[in-house]
Amino acid sequence: MWPATGMTSRLAPRTDRRPLLAYYGHHKCASTWLGDILARIMDEIGLHQVAAFDLLAPSAIGQFRIQGEPPVPFDRSELREQVDARGVDLVTVHGADRELAEILRPFRAFHVIRDPRDLIVSGYFSHLNSHPVEGLPHLLAHRRALQSVSPQEGLLLEMEFDKTVIQQIGDWDYTDDSVLELKMEELTLHPYDSFVQIFRHLGLLVEDEPTRARDQTRIWTTRLLNRLSKRRSLSFLRRTIPASGELVLGTVYAQRFETKATGRVRGVEDVTSHYRKGVAGDWVNHFEPRHAEAFQAHYGDVLIRLSYEDDADWVRRVGLHS
Repeated sequence: MWPATGMTSRLAPRTDRRPLLAYYGHHKCASTWLGDILARIMDEIGLHQVAAFDLLAPSAIGQFRIQGEPPVPFDRSELREQVDARGVDLVTVHGADRELAEILRPFRAFHVIRDPRDLIVSGYFSHLNSHPVEGLPHLLAHRRALQSVSPQEGLLLEMEFDKTVIQQIGDWDYTDDSVLELKMEELTLHPYDSFVQIFRHLGLLVEDEPTRARDQTRIWTTRLLNRLSKRRSLSFLRRTIPASGELVLGTVYAQRFETKATGRVRGVEDVTSHYRKGVAGDWVNHFEPRHAEAFQAHYGDVLIRLSYEDDADWVRRVGLHS
């Protein structure tokens, strides 16, 4: 019989300092896709998950708010207090940095980054066309600026606009054993292996899954009741259970790119879609030598520190592919 995890109820404030589960994410690093997968699985295993957003990301550091709640911002120093007060089991942090990691300790977490050059290209098209701007005046102003210039000039504006998120990625502590480090490129190329690794690291996936039909039926019934328990009047139905491989892999499959992009296959571009293209390395199709030189001037050896390049000679190679 699967044991309960012993985590807190969503109705009761967290009163101890047991490790919080966390996903540390960044703007344009697959955070929407990852958040959708986590939310679905957390609901079915009876754990309470919330998403916290920096209201000024990716261009600056600001106050936070909790997604789906009245838009009442709070200081980033209050984030641990806010999630504890809600009895949160897992928080997805959009706009993560070293300071927030210290605020949220103790935790068990995973962290996803992306080649900053792809982040800039993705950010350009998203901020130009598809990203919501309601209630986000800094994004609305940026969209208007992008609409007033050429794509080549727009990439330079985007490079400057994304400076905070790139600095946060570059300055992150990659030596913390409590954090599983993943690159978006590997995550999207091998999503099934990656999500099994994530849920094992978080301690939510057990190896001895039941095989008898009676036990499987009980688990599926519990997952259904956990879905219903999201209604306040039915919260008493909630039961905490471990995640199964079938649940994790099935959810990842259901949230694959082709589904998110309404049938469009990975690599086929739609610049108006939040899921624009779904491939890594697309920056080479958009960067000109002046973009590479500007990136190097802005961010120095960040690509080397993140192991996306071996040396600064990548700048000289830009444009040679065309």
